[in-house]
Amino acid sequence: MIGFEELIFILIIAVLLLSPEKLTELARDLGKIYAEYKKAKKAIELEVIYGIPSDEKLREEMEKKFKELEMEVEKFKASKSPPQSNQ
Repeated sequence: MIGFEELIFILIIAVLLLSPEKLTELARDLGKIYAEYKKAKKAIELEVIYGIPSDEKLREEMEKKFKELEMEVEKFKASKSPPQSNQ
């Protein structure tokens, strides 16, 4: 495990080797890479371990169910709304 002193030393060396602009750009890129890694890991875990389809299939299914639910809500609202009076 890296201690606090080692972490500070690594950061100082990184700032000396890279400009602060490049360092922030590098940190941003590493964050994006880590986010993609976590997303891919979760998708694989859901598909392999739990048998849930991958993100695209899951998204399509969820959109279909959401549209069905919206139609059901609209039907319910239409059946429960009081009759409109023409004044």
